[in-house]
Amino acid sequence: MSSIATKKKKDCSGCNACAEACPKHCIEMIPDKKGFLYPKVDTSTCIDCGVCTKVCPFEDGNIHLNTPLTAYAAWNKDREQYLASSSGGAAQVFSSYIINQGGVVYGCTSDDMRIRHIRVDALSDLHKLQSSKYVQSDVRGLFIKVKADLKANKPVLFIGTPCQVAGLKNYIKQIPEHLYLVDLICHGVPSQQMLNEHIAHVLNGRTAKQISFRKGEQFRFEITTQCGAAYFAEYHKDKYYRAFFNGISYRESCYRCPFARKERASDITIGDFWGLQNAASLPLNKEEGISVMLPLTEKGNKLISATKLEMHAYERSAQEAIDGNTQLQCPMKGTLSRRIFNALYPMLPFDTAVMCSIIHCKIRTLFKICTNRITHGFVRR
Repeated sequence: MSSIATKKKKDCSGCNACAEACPKHCIEMIPDKKGFLYPKVDTSTCIDCGVCTKVCPFEDGNIHLNTPLTAYAAWNKDREQYLASSSGGAAQVFSSYIINQGGVVYGCTSDDMRIRHIRVDALSDLHKLQSSKYVQSDVRGLFIKVKADLKANKPVLFIGTPCQVAGLKNYIKQIPEHLYLVDLICHGVPSQQMLNEHIAHVLNGRTAKQISFRKGEQFRFEITTQCGAAYFAEYHKDKYYRAFFNGISYRESCYRCPFARKERASDITIGDFWGLQNAASLPLNKEEGISVMLPLTEKGNKLISATKLEMHAYERSAQEAIDGNTQLQCPMKGTLSRRIFNALYPMLPFDTAVMCSIIHCKIRTLFKICTNRITHGFVRR
C-alpha cells in the first residue's frame, strides 16, 4: 500500500476517510491552490499504523462493488416535493421514509453558500438537502457522527458521491442493516473555491443568498441576493457551467475515478434517467425530470419496495440505464481544454481561465479544419 502522506492528487478523492479514521488524529484535510482538499500528515505524531491507507477507497482491494440488480424510472408522487427536487425526487422519498422510521439523513446542502454535508433528523429540514449542487461537498467531521447514530441504533441514510460512500463504508467497516448507502451518478466535482470566485465575478461585489443549478431537466445557473434574483444564465452561457459540462474544472482524481462504472459501492444508485426509451409512454412530461434508481443490494431493493407507494416507479432493464449514461461506463476524459485550464488556474481568475481554455480549443479546432481543407484542396479560390 502507498502512504497517505505521499499519495498523488490523482489518487485522492478528498473523501476524508483517512482523517476520520486516524487513531492519532494527525491527518488534516487542507485545500490546495485550486481549493480541493487533500490530507496533510503530521509526521511528528504519526505512528505508521496504516489505518489511513486501509480506509482509502482508491487503494486496490479496499472496496467491494455490487452490480445493479435492475433499474427503475421513478418520480415523487408529491407534486410539490417533486418540483422542488432535482430529477424525479427519489432522494426526497428515501429521506422522508428514514426519518419517519425514527432515523437520520446525511446529505448535501448549500445553506450559507457553503456546499457541505449535514445531519437532518426532522422532515421540516429536508428541504435543505433538495436540488443539485455541482460542487464537491465538504464531509469533514461527519463520519464520526454517522458512527454515533449507528451505535444508537438509529436508521441512517447517507447520500453522497460514490467516493464519499466508499470512504464511509471503509470507515464503518462492518456495515449494519440500518445503514443505507445511496450514491449519485457523478460526472466530477469542481471546488468550493471555484464556485465562490465565479459568484463574486458575476455579482460584482454583491452578496449571494441562494444558488440554483437546475429546474427539472432545465440546466441554468441562478443566484439570488437579499434584493431578489441577481443573475440568471443558461448552462451554455455561464462559465462555471461550461467548465463543468466540458469536464475541465474537476479534481484530478475524477478523471480516473474507479467508481464511474456500472458496479457501485452503495445499496442504491440514483441520478437522471438519461437514455430512457419510450419515455412518451410514461404518464409524465420527461422535461420535468425522471430519476433512475439502480438497486445494488437486497437492502437497496427493500428500501425501494418500502417507498414505492410514495413514487411512480416503472421497472426497466439495468442495461438501458447504463447505456444512456456514460458515467456508468467510464470516467470523464481529460481534454486539451482541461490541461489548459489546469495550467492557467489559479494564476488567472477562474472565469478568465475557463474562457481562455475554451477559446484556445475552438481556435485549435478551426485551425485543424482549415488545414485539412487546404490539404485536400477544398479551399475556394
